[in-house]
Amino acid sequence: MNRLLAVLVVLLVAGAFVMGYWPQRQQLDAARAETAELQRQLSDARSQLAAAETRARLGRVFGQFLALDDAVAAGNFGEARTLSSTFFDQVRDEAPKTTDATVRTAFDAVLMRRDGVTAGLARGEGSVRETLVVIERELRRALGYPVPPAAPEKSAASEAAPASS
Repeated sequence: MNRLLAVLVVLLVAGAFVMGYWPQRQQLDAARAETAELQRQLSDARSQLAAAETRARLGRVFGQFLALDDAVAAGNFGEARTLSSTFFDQVRDEAPKTTDATVRTAFDAVLMRRDGVTAGLARGEGSVRETLVVIERELRRALGYPVPPAAPEKSAASEAAPASS
């Protein structure tokens, strides 16, 4: 009888253990699955935040370019020289930070035009605007902004030929 009682006690203790263990185990598994999903969502959110921060920085660079372009269009070459330095410095600083090859290539192309723009602004040449149009198109394309169609170029023959009546 003692033996039967001992087996019964062992079975009851084992049953109580399993009855308490199994629900806790299921809750632990559910919590682990939820944690994994939340970590995935956090990783996605961090990626989206990094992309948004990059986009904001690139937008500020483009905004700086637009200020430069406006100063040149207004013929304010003194202000344009200051804005030009700031703009090209920002491009130089942002180029290594971006992971997008298209943006990096555009920034490199913009930086190659720095000396020409700086010299043109120092001489007060309005023709620097043509270079700024090229820079704007490159920046728009790289940043995914709409690129307006290029203005049709006048051919040398049409300019040289007088209008016949």
